[in-house]
Amino acid sequence: YSLKIQPVERMHLAVVACGERLEETITMLKSAIIFSIKPLQFHIFAEDQLHDSFKGILDSWSFLQTFNYSLYPITFPSENAAEWKKLFKPCASQRLFLPLILKEVDSLLYVDTDILFLRPVDDIWCLLKKFNSTQIAAMAPEHEEPRIGWYNRFARHPYYGKTGVNSGVMLMNMTRMRRKYFKVSH
Repeated sequence: YSLKIQPVERMHLAVVACGERLEETITMLKSAIIFSIKPLQFHIFAEDQLHDSFKGILDSWSFLQTFNYSLYPITFPSENAAEWKKLFKPCASQRLFLPLILKEVDSLLYVDTDILFLRPVDDIWCLLKKFNSTQIAAMAPEHEEPRIGWYNRFARHPYYGKTGVNSGVMLMNMTRMRRKYFKVSH
């Protein structure tokens, strides 16, 4: 008899850390590890001066067989890179390019550094299987109460729905995003 063992699916989690966000990011990563059931693959985009600190801390957790990580610099597509850097804070716009940078990743959960997991990442990850054939991302409303929402009271640009959406936790089917919205060069 030959038993075929299915490899356990890894959940991909991406974060962008700049400035003084190292400790906050480490806390978020720790909370993801503590509660999650399936193994995690972290994609950490950080300013160069933070790489050694991330590596030192995460390598000290190597006894935990529940995660792997990759560190990346903050980068923008070479076309109009200077414009992108000026348009938003560099860390804020990095998430826009995740489908282009992480070409081998089918789906991922992007989270801001200030997220604290109180349940397994698996709980939100399983929502990917509930996407219909046209859905590419999932986000929560920015606010439940319009009277105190930020976008509907202050934004001078268009936003979705009554209160906007919060991109600080974003479940993304990157394969569909690349297929639909990005020119992929081979």
